[in-house]
Amino acid sequence: MSTWKDPLGSNRIGLWLADRNDRKRNNIARIAARWGWLKPMGERGKVVWVMAGASTDSVRLAVELVRAIREKRLDIRLVLTFEHDDPSLLTALDDCDKTGWGLSPCDHPRALARAMERLSPYGIIVVGAQPRPNLSALLNQQARVLTVNPPQTVTYQCERIYNGTGKGETAPVADMLARLAHAQIDPNFKSLVNHGVERHLWWLHGDTQHHLSAQFKQQASNDVLFVSGTQPAIAHLAISSWDRSPIAGGTVVWIDDAKWLPAISAAVTATHLVSIDNSVLWQAMAGGAAISCAQHDLLPKAELNEAITAIADPSQLWQDYRDNPILARQRGDSARRLFWQERRLAESVSAELVERVFEW
Repeated sequence: MSTWKDPLGSNRIGLWLADRNDRKRNNIARIAARWGWLKPMGERGKVVWVMAGASTDSVRLAVELVRAIREKRLDIRLVLTFEHDDPSLLTALDDCDKTGWGLSPCDHPRALARAMERLSPYGIIVVGAQPRPNLSALLNQQARVLTVNPPQTVTYQCERIYNGTGKGETAPVADMLARLAHAQIDPNFKSLVNHGVERHLWWLHGDTQHHLSAQFKQQASNDVLFVSGTQPAIAHLAISSWDRSPIAGGTVVWIDDAKWLPAISAAVTATHLVSIDNSVLWQAMAGGAAISCAQHDLLPKAELNEAITAIADPSQLWQDYRDNPILARQRGDSARRLFWQERRLAESVSAELVERVFEW
């Protein structure tokens, strides 16, 4: 985000408005962080600054990376910053010594200079974030910068890029988000939903799935459809309000709490991705169900085409899976195999990253 309204940009009017709003909410800590008043935990040791972005996936990935680095190196001090605070994602850091975390500074030169002076980072790791102009220029001056899962082409100088293109040495392309998917899943969810009823469960993900949801209600009166992404425009049950009682046939269930996605991925007969969110894609593949998407061009890797069917409307495909469950199982097994292939590659690349930080 680079408009003048950006609360973490460099425009003084936008920053003044952001400060005013935070004062109204008595969020003084947010103002202090915006202007670079950061401090590492502990008194001694080199500082490694891990910069996450605004997305949930960015913070999740950064947290996992911080934990991995901490297990390898106990002597350094770690600082994690992010653009949006989500306490539920940070509990995994509670047992990490000499590790601090908080909100990111803005892109104003004064704020960045203050943050750099106070942290004096020995190395910087940018995770799933697109640095704003002044920060990009500052990164060009740093001797040790690593970039992980960049959302866009990297324009600043860095030592190594993990899953991206641009300036610097590029590691083997592995999507680190594959490491965050839950692969060992409790199988009881399907029984809880069906309570002994023999039927199929389906999962639809994306921002333009309303007509497909409506079509499902007309064609599958006994099945249950789970929908993630945009809230369905038709009558639905929010999974956050589900009381664990049997779900009636023909119900559309909106997944308004992402914690249910692993269980759903393993319980459905098939998943259709109207739009591609990589973290959702890897979770769907890890669950072992058959997968389809609107078009293969949306997938992060061409080799996934062999396991994921490209189709705009999955209605007939899902009927084929009802008639031939073995076919659905075979395609699900193929997708899961490719997930594990990506997972192993991502773990190998992550280990190389941590080793590189260790050698710093």
